[in-house]
Amino acid sequence: MPARSHPLDECHAMRDIEASLGRGAVRRGSVSGSESSERRRSRNADTARSQAGKGKDRARTRSALQNNRHGYWLLLILFLCGPLGTLLFFVLLPPDTHSTDETGPYELGTKIVHLALAGSSRRARYVLDEYTVWGTFLAGVRDRLQCGPIRTVTDSSGEAILAVADMVDHDHIVIHADWSGGLGEAQASDGGGSTLVRDRRSGSDGLLRLGNSTRRRHRARSLPKLIEQVDALQAQGSRRGVSPEGSPELTPVEPCGARHPTFRLAMVVPWVTDMPPWITYFVASARRSSYLADFLVFHEMIEPPEHLPDNVRFIDLGVGGLSQLIGLRLGDELGMPVRNASLLIRSLRFMLDKWPRLVAEYKPAFGTIFEQYLGDYSHWGYCDLDMVAGNLPLFIERAELAEHDIVTYSFGDQEALYLRGQWTVHRNEPRVSSVWQRCDHIAGQLQKELLLKVAWVRRMESRGIANYPKRFQSAEGCYSHQAVSRGDLRIAMVHKQAVGLTASGEPEAAIYAVDGAVWRCAAETRVDPDELARHSSAGGCQLSLPGPHLPVGERRPLRMDAEGCGRWMPVEFRMCAPELLEDGDEAARATTTTFDVADGRFYGQRVAPAAGTTLPNGCAQLAFFHFQEWKKNWEGSGATTIGIEPLMAPARAGAAPRFSARPRNFTVTSEGIALLAAGRIHHGGRARTGG
Repeated sequence: MPARSHPLDECHAMRDIEASLGRGAVRRGSVSGSESSERRRSRNADTARSQAGKGKDRARTRSALQNNRHGYWLLLILFLCGPLGTLLFFVLLPPDTHSTDETGPYELGTKIVHLALAGSSRRARYVLDEYTVWGTFLAGVRDRLQCGPIRTVTDSSGEAILAVADMVDHDHIVIHADWSGGLGEAQASDGGGSTLVRDRRSGSDGLLRLGNSTRRRHRARSLPKLIEQVDALQAQGSRRGVSPEGSPELTPVEPCGARHPTFRLAMVVPWVTDMPPWITYFVASARRSSYLADFLVFHEMIEPPEHLPDNVRFIDLGVGGLSQLIGLRLGDELGMPVRNASLLIRSLRFMLDKWPRLVAEYKPAFGTIFEQYLGDYSHWGYCDLDMVAGNLPLFIERAELAEHDIVTYSFGDQEALYLRGQWTVHRNEPRVSSVWQRCDHIAGQLQKELLLKVAWVRRMESRGIANYPKRFQSAEGCYSHQAVSRGDLRIAMVHKQAVGLTASGEPEAAIYAVDGAVWRCAAETRVDPDELARHSSAGGCQLSLPGPHLPVGERRPLRMDAEGCGRWMPVEFRMCAPELLEDGDEAARATTTTFDVADGRFYGQRVAPAAGTTLPNGCAQLAFFHFQEWKKNWEGSGATTIGIEPLMAPARAGAAPRFSARPRNFTVTSEGIALLAAGRIHHGGRARTGG
């Protein structure tokens, strides 16, 4: 029989169930309450977002309305002020200085000049661009005006025109020439790759310019192409330049114009100390070379002479600037770290201050050191300041510049095969300008060599020794040897300079600088300076640069030896051709030596002087005179040193004396320098008087 539950037990059980159910109801009620709260919060958030969105929409609407109002105002302002602004723009616009005329449109950078043949009714226009050179301008003028050789070129006021740069846009140019004897050709080249053609349809004033794309390729043309262009111009005849009459500052008329259209030489001359007294003779004589050469004198805070010719530029590098430029450029080219380059500059500055002549040791690297100044030149070279330049355009030959990479002028020691420091010219190309890197003392071992020099100087000074042998490595040694051993450089060595005057002893010869030409006469020769002046003026330059020498016979190969010349050079760098002396000194001096890259040998070519360069009395004209040992006269070493003071400008009240580069005629002997009253340049008195 089943046990019956007690009523209390059932009561308790019911309570427990109710309590359990009550707790469940409470939990369910709690969840439902939480869910209701979440829903309320969600609805509230949605309501807030909705209200915020409506607020933003209303703000955007207000902003758009405001922007529209601003746009409406802007449109209104433009509508009212636009025509007025346009009108003001056209009123204030400067006149068009490059407007075209009936000759047609031209590119920016061109100039139009109006030509008139003096004494006739012939008129024409000529278009010049940045590539037009003087010689080709004259050729084009003769073609346009159908005239003969041009005597002078002036502007409408009568002022002489000497170069294309002297003319401005729409300039009126007067041509003084013969009416007949024109070129007879309808076409001429302007030197820039374009062609000037007569426009038969528009009459004598019309001009068509063709070949613009060719002109743009002008800079990429090779040198032989430009040389062919010059030959074509030369076939049309000699073009005469002009020189203002009555000007004592100018040398004789240059028959071939102001500048050569193809070749331009930059002769680099760095100078460290104060200006030497002989520099005035150098600068005064450099004027005659303006057709072919510029002389760039780099210095540190010196005052150049007065009356400088246009082809002599003094470039001030500031205190210590020369050593800094040399150090930076060589250090950069050799890949030196900055610290090493700084040490290099300090060492260079110390050495150049102690021994300025050391700068000559770096002559082979001048093409690299001064590269930033050489961009507009076909050739670069080095020379000295202790020289008197002659008629260089008469002596520099086209074949030398066009067919060789390096050309050097000797003073008659042709048996010595080396590049002279007095005059060596290089083709301005990296493959030629980088030969110096083959010489350790200025390349791979440059820093070590300089430190050895500094240590040597300090050691000698610490011992109180003032005169001591310098550690100098001549550029004529290693550099010459390496240029030849490279095997791919065409080299010419020609006798064209005069030296030989000594500071004392019996006079050997006399030098005459007359009207821009340099003559060497034997000491016992009776010389008429006026006769020299006549021959100097007759020896003008030619566009073809034929040179003063004529070949005689066949060239012959030369045997190279390490003995017989150049004893100041280490034996490993000596290159001698003693067989040239077998026929005597005169035969050796009359031999041009060239290095042939085809078989790697030197050849000798006997030459004879061209007409007018050697006179019946034995006086011979040369490219320049090198003072060399003679300049020791300036040290006042003897009582015979007379008349060797520098050329001075006329004294002015309250002004310090100034050197002068005004052209003078003078003679140089073992006794000194004396001014000459002869030729076109008349200046009496001696150099001692200041001229």
